[in-house]
Amino acid sequence: RAYIERRGRHEPFAYITGECGFLDLTFFVDRNVLIPREETEILAQSALWALGKSPAYFDPKIPRLPKKESYRVLDVGTGSGCLAVSIARHCGSAFVDALDISGDAIAIARRNAERHSVANRIEFIKADFLNDSINTRKYDLVVSNPPYIPENDIPHLSDSVKNYEPYTALAAGKDGLIFYRALAERASSLLMDHGMIIVECGFDQGKKVREIFSEKGMETVVLKDLAGIDRIVAAKGAS
Repeated sequence: RAYIERRGRHEPFAYITGECGFLDLTFFVDRNVLIPREETEILAQSALWALGKSPAYFDPKIPRLPKKESYRVLDVGTGSGCLAVSIARHCGSAFVDALDISGDAIAIARRNAERHSVANRIEFIKADFLNDSINTRKYDLVVSNPPYIPENDIPHLSDSVKNYEPYTALAAGKDGLIFYRALAERASSLLMDHGMIIVECGFDQGKKVREIFSEKGMETVVLKDLAGIDRIVAAKGAS
């Protein structure tokens, strides 16, 4: 009865049960982290394809990274850790740095890494990607499902989102594009030669996000989600 009452107040089912499925794994979630979405599974599959894996039911338009014994991956805004953990779990040669501004989110992500036996290949970093000075390590692959909702749009979201999911995981300035600009601006300092950035974006942002990376001289590819919406942008750096 208590669960029914909570659901009646539009609390997301995943927060009520404390778990959410993502790809073929189950993740701990609470109100400190965004609930993993189906769209983000395409981002995870894109990352795994780039790393040389062959996810089921995936349309391989994303370029692949050169073959290496090991890969260094950065997950910006890791939240529950669904991307970092899935990449580490399905690619044994991937070593992931998982960054988030929220210490509470990192605690959840660390629990999920331990749950799926990949904590030894994930380093958790508490930092503000937009403002803090991040370490100078370079990466083969940077992935991110960043906050991308314009601040003025937050009040128009469904009650289950705006009243329960963390604001910092949703809102991203006036136009929702601040993280993409920051990633594009830092691409040369973040990426190794032939490195790649793969991001998820909002339903009407695909063209703009692609342009942000293209303007930095990066080769871009856009993937649609199951609803036919431009959802994933991959940007490859010059050699």
